[in-house]
Amino acid sequence: MRVLIYGFGRMGLTHFGILKGLNPEIKFTVVEPSKILRKLLQQNIKADFYSDDSTLKEGFDITLITTPPFIHLELIENCINRGDDKVFVEKPFGGFTNINDNSFYDSKNIYIGYVLRFNPCVQWVKSNINQENIISISGQYLSNTLVSKPVGWRNGEFSGVLNEVGSHVIDLIQYISGENQFDVIDVEKESVISDIDDIVRAKLKSKNNIFISLYFNWVKKDVRKPMFDLEIKMKNGETYSIDQQQIKYLNSEGGLINRIGVTDIAETVPFYLRGIDFTKQMLDLLGKADKMASLNDGLAVNKLMNKIIKHENNIRG
Repeated sequence: MRVLIYGFGRMGLTHFGILKGLNPEIKFTVVEPSKILRKLLQQNIKADFYSDDSTLKEGFDITLITTPPFIHLELIENCINRGDDKVFVEKPFGGFTNINDNSFYDSKNIYIGYVLRFNPCVQWVKSNINQENIISISGQYLSNTLVSKPVGWRNGEFSGVLNEVGSHVIDLIQYISGENQFDVIDVEKESVISDIDDIVRAKLKSKNNIFISLYFNWVKKDVRKPMFDLEIKMKNGETYSIDQQQIKYLNSEGGLINRIGVTDIAETVPFYLRGIDFTKQMLDLLGKADKMASLNDGLAVNKLMNKIIKHENNIRG
């Protein structure tokens, strides 16, 4: 199997390590523009390194794009023209500005790296609740990630709490509910450290009248480590409260019916790095990729983020 990785930062290295652990026979090719980084990597990693992809003419079995989002579209087009079989793009697939349909989007083998789908708690909820009985979902992401003003692309339209972490929660809501068409009711946005969005609150309503509440904050100083959670209310008044570690199933009065810990439902994996979610994601990519976010899923997330940003801007304007 031949695997190409564009960009060898934190995520490129993570996926490389997992794939190599899952299949030691993979032949890796890496495109990394940084001459210094290439020289360092060549001394420690067995792969063919290139500064760009201009000489790569033969298609790859799997390509992973782990570059900054402003170059995603150009690299995807290169992958399709070259005939790569599967293309994996790290979220949020070019950011909320990437919402236009292009001819090369017709490929059915492009997948977006929304790794929280592979959390065992999320998978349990996806398999065990009736989507038709959902009346509301609240989703949030909290962290103290941003402590100083970012530079470069991370202080522009390709970054921000909505793009970089809120997109994960939006994907989960679409994945669990089966909904991807939403009206934006209300939006609040704050820039605390960066020039873009550091805190975002939004209220939405789906085509089938599921009410959505979102809260994303990556400058919350009292948060010790990043966390996400979802609260799903059903027509009968029962609630499912989900985070990365557990599911709490509550009755209509808020009493606990059941608590399911991630250790109760997590499957073993043949290789572990940075958590079971990342390994399950790469296993899916190597296999049928049936749990992976599709190209259309990724575009739906982007379009909703675009709606949220435009709604907030219209309010302020």
